[in-house]
Amino acid sequence: MLMRSILFVFCLMAYSVPLLAGEPERMVRIPSGTFWMGSDTGNKMMPSGGRNNESPIHKVTVDGFWMDIYPVANRYYAKFVNETGYVTYSEVPPDPKDWPGALPEMLYAGSVVFKQPKSKVDMRNFYNWWELKKGADWRHPKGPDSSIEGKDNHPVVHVTFKDAKSYCQWAGKEMPTEAQFEYAARGGFDKKKYAWGDQPRHLTERLANLWQGEFPYTNEDKDGFLETSPVGSFPHNGYGLYDMAGNVWEWVSDWYHPGYFKNSPKKNPTGVKQEQSFDPNEPGNPKRIVKGGSFLCSENYCTGYRPSARMATDPRSSSNHNGFRCVNN
Repeated sequence: MLMRSILFVFCLMAYSVPLLAGEPERMVRIPSGTFWMGSDTGNKMMPSGGRNNESPIHKVTVDGFWMDIYPVANRYYAKFVNETGYVTYSEVPPDPKDWPGALPEMLYAGSVVFKQPKSKVDMRNFYNWWELKKGADWRHPKGPDSSIEGKDNHPVVHVTFKDAKSYCQWAGKEMPTEAQFEYAARGGFDKKKYAWGDQPRHLTERLANLWQGEFPYTNEDKDGFLETSPVGSFPHNGYGLYDMAGNVWEWVSDWYHPGYFKNSPKKNPTGVKQEQSFDPNEPGNPKRIVKGGSFLCSENYCTGYRPSARMATDPRSSSNHNGFRCVNN
């Protein structure tokens, strides 16, 4: 395993610079309601089990809450870091005690970065398109020679669950639950495969920052972005939220279990306890959940931009396609 990772539509609006963290105008009120959560079809190609971990579809009620309109952007994460002195996980060399058996030469500060193969590869081996990059972090998304200059309004990446939660706490907010995220991502379209309905309109329309072409070696770049895009670059959903599908995977507060939906509460579910978390791909390693998909999600591999999609992720994991947003209850 790679250390630390591996883990309606309204008119297209012009990009607008979001306000500072904590200002209520950056949030939208999501009304209380009942919806059908999950999917009985899912996606077999999802790394964390797809078809099994999204079923059964079940009715859930959530109380109303406020949600950030956009994923947290670099400019706001920088404000948080400047005011608090916070240092993210990927900026600190790993403690050998946390990684028993790891070779000393692998214990350096860094994060996981996508590397595009030049031709078809074995899709069962994600090492074919991920590498642990020394010096990669939120300020240097592709490694020490890269920067976020000119990307103030791109979503912050290379943040672990703790890095994301620390920001939300500083902003006086919370991490969303999986149910809150999925309910909000659907934008009022209940029991639909995509946030824009059942039809794969994203194949012909510019609806989200996704991978067009055969992942991981051919990206046709039809949406105009090969990597992250400025938040708000694509249409908002029925609740006025941007980037709930694509751009970056987003952390939610729930611990992961593939069979949770069989017994989850009917109102305001919050997931299993940490000691109950289970990932069949890595037994004994508790996982959190990420939702929403990213610019690397494609039709042939991930389709993580479906509202029901859920992926198990090590909470210490960071990569150049993981971000987050906050809520207030």
